[in-house]
Amino acid sequence: MGLANKANFMMIAALMLSGCSLLEPKPVTEQTQQVVNKKHVTPEEGEPNPKPRPKSEPMYPPANIVIAWHAQQCGGYKNTHKKVSYVGEKEIKALFKSLCLESEANPEKTLELLDKTDQAYYWPDDIKQYLWLQKQSVKQHLKAKQAKQALTEKMEKTLSSLATIEQQLLLREETKEQ
Repeated sequence: MGLANKANFMMIAALMLSGCSLLEPKPVTEQTQQVVNKKHVTPEEGEPNPKPRPKSEPMYPPANIVIAWHAQQCGGYKNTHKKVSYVGEKEIKALFKSLCLESEANPEKTLELLDKTDQAYYWPDDIKQYLWLQKQSVKQHLKAKQAKQALTEKMEKTLSSLATIEQQLLLREETKEQ
């Protein structure tokens, strides 16, 4: 067998092993022709484009805008950013308004609102960190308020004890004088 015959034999064997048929091509039926035609539909023929539209990323506010909103809600800072609508803008502004007005009087409600706002969206890391810092601040304020309350109660108790002791001493002195 010559070199050319060996090459032809190898090529035929490779085609047969790969599942190709050399002698009998598959007949094209009406169903296979319809499938082929459907696969190659172009938008000019009036069919919708099968490619899905790419989703646009939600537009979250940058950290400097969020901090400016906080400052604006708390102290009259004038924010001069462009009039762009951001994801969660309404909720975060309401949160900052609550932080500025109610965090002193009702820190539990403020913490609840912070958690709710934090979990409402997939905030970028810088905003999540800012919200975390606000939570820590409110928690520290709450702990300080509780410590102050406990100290006030202890002081009142001590003052009450001192007043009782003073009354007893005054009664002793009066009884000695008599």
